[in-house]
Amino acid sequence: MDKTIRKNEICVIGLPRCDFVFSSTRTCFIAYGFKESPLEMSLLRKLLEGRGIQAVEAGGMLAPGQSAFCAKICSKIITAQFCIVILNNEESEGREIPNANVNMEYGLMLGFNKYVIPFQRSTQKLPFNVAGLDTIKYEDREFERLAADAIDQAIAATNQEAIHGVMPMDQLLGTFLLLRRAVFSSVSEQGEKALFEIGQHLGFNLLNDFTGMKYIYFGNFTTLRPEIVLWRIHMLEEFLADRASSLPIKAEVGAVSIAQLDLATRILNQVEIWILVTSDEDKRKISEELQTATISHTFELFSTSDVSTQLIHSGF
Repeated sequence: MDKTIRKNEICVIGLPRCDFVFSSTRTCFIAYGFKESPLEMSLLRKLLEGRGIQAVEAGGMLAPGQSAFCAKICSKIITAQFCIVILNNEESEGREIPNANVNMEYGLMLGFNKYVIPFQRSTQKLPFNVAGLDTIKYEDREFERLAADAIDQAIAATNQEAIHGVMPMDQLLGTFLLLRRAVFSSVSEQGEKALFEIGQHLGFNLLNDFTGMKYIYFGNFTTLRPEIVLWRIHMLEEFLADRASSLPIKAEVGAVSIAQLDLATRILNQVEIWILVTSDEDKRKISEELQTATISHTFELFSTSDVSTQLIHSGF
């Protein structure tokens, strides 16, 4: 099991590139047969959510215009913190029929050297090629207890914890933002909430500078390809421009006062955009594309090595 954050370079189905980052999200990919394990899935979702881990399953996602295998399965396994597989067989006329899709996804997990929690009902048998792997055999009455223990072990084993005195990545990132004199917005006021929701649709968070007067959209896009990051930047620019253009109309109909109009216009025009990507190469590609684009807001781009460099120079 490898829990290091690193980029997958080679696509397993032969596409030109992959670039998804291993273990880069607080998610758990679950492979299961939709008909065989509904009770187990409801319990797993509850257990994971209670521990701050998002349950991801191929059946719950849409991928319009994309490779379904890439978008719904392979990339989610790569970026997951750990994985769960429920190896329950379909039973028909006294025979057990293994689920081919579930076993294919299990093979991907093992091939990517993921931390995997395998479950199977105690009355069933495993396919010969995985029968030698440690599998949690369960009865319905004990599944929740066994799953809770296994998930706690998985989280402890796969957390990006401090190594040789180094802080975990989320703590490093928070410190980096503080050094940049920025903090996450509380989004407690209605105006801040509206501003946050503009970027939320595209995966941006909202920051304040220390004065509380300047707002920054921060995109932590270390799991995304450069072309997807560029698309999100351009869409955010369009969102902001459209929202700003609607303000005079709202003032005309009395929905906002002149003072509110002036303040909102100033905030929308002066908001900054900060982006974090994985590598210096991704940073270079995005920067080159933006040089020929029209970006109306102040924009800064960082790689994870930029974060490390600034922290080292600041004594962390």
